[in-house]
Amino acid sequence: MDVTGVSPATTDRRPAVKPAGDAGHAATEFEAMMVGQMLQSMFEGVRTGGAFGGGDAERTWRGFMLQEYGRAIAEAGTLGIGRMVHAEVARLYGDGDAGGRP
Repeated sequence: MDVTGVSPATTDRRPAVKPAGDAGHAATEFEAMMVGQMLQSMFEGVRTGGAFGGGDAERTWRGFMLQEYGRAIAEAGTLGIGRMVHAEVARLYGDGDAGGRP
């Protein structure tokens, strides 16, 4: 089976559409925060060491790195958490673009 050239973007049937407006921005930020927290818990058990790893500096900067990973994943829109949050906000407020106020 040849899988060269196959990426998640080409196998996903839904386009990665970013929600628009204030609610879209909030939904994307929520997804970034949630994914960052999931990555943080995943990396807690990872031990580093050796000549080029570990130490206080890595513990300090790992959180920032994982936050940026979460932001990049959310911006790509591949998980769809932001789209679901945006759709729920639109449903609750009865606004098609979810940018209005109740």
